[in-house]
Amino acid sequence: MSRLAGRAEDIGAHLVGHALGATATKYDADGRQSAVDFMLEWPNGHRGALEVTLVTQKESAAWQGMAAKEGWLWPAPSGWEFRLAGPNMHYQQTRSAVLRAIALCDQWNVESPQRLPTNVLDRDSGINRLHEVGDLRRTASKPGVVLLPEVRAEFVEAAPSDFTAVVEGWLRLPHLPRHVDKVRSAAGVKERHLFLVPVDEVLPARFFTNDFPAPTRSPEGFDGVDGIWVWSNFWHQYLGWRAGTWQWLDFPSRSEGKRVT
Repeated sequence: MSRLAGRAEDIGAHLVGHALGATATKYDADGRQSAVDFMLEWPNGHRGALEVTLVTQKESAAWQGMAAKEGWLWPAPSGWEFRLAGPNMHYQQTRSAVLRAIALCDQWNVESPQRLPTNVLDRDSGINRLHEVGDLRRTASKPGVVLLPEVRAEFVEAAPSDFTAVVEGWLRLPHLPRHVDKVRSAAGVKERHLFLVPVDEVLPARFFTNDFPAPTRSPEGFDGVDGIWVWSNFWHQYLGWRAGTWQWLDFPSRSEGKRVT
């Protein structure tokens, strides 16, 4: 499991457990590969299931997990940033080409690979074609290569204004229906909950921050799911749908304790 996915699970269990007044216990362990992520238990013995998943584009799911393990920072003796030109890349191959390019740029004292001598570029096809994958630039920041996703050009007015429609659209991503089916089929429980952590690429610009009103319409396509919970990395609250209603919820304070085991 990537560090990003693991963090999503920890956050989801903590927030949903707090909102429901239940204790979340890790369940997809000890060989239970097809099991839901957590079991929820209430003081009265009532049990529920919780499945947690990142929401990403198919093309970027693999490399974002690997990037998260490295803190979105590749080691280098000088300061750089590498911004992707598209949603996907071969992670290890690109990482290696970027670090070779930086070594040469430092040697020739240039600001980007495009300024290297032609004969130097011609000796390494990986560096020569690096611009097709992304843009590598020297910065005045601390040593290391900051990894950045592609720039998105989007008119806010043209983006969907109904967040429920955005959630419904995530069902068209290849991995999400599997997680919905998994929580639907959980046995021996009275409630089934789904915690979604969308990355920036699947959020329209108007929803990058949590300053939009809670939706008023229930999402379609989630039959058999009792609760849907959504949190993005730049939101200062989390959004919950339960009993046909969406509402914004505040994060629990440190003094309110932890309901995850």
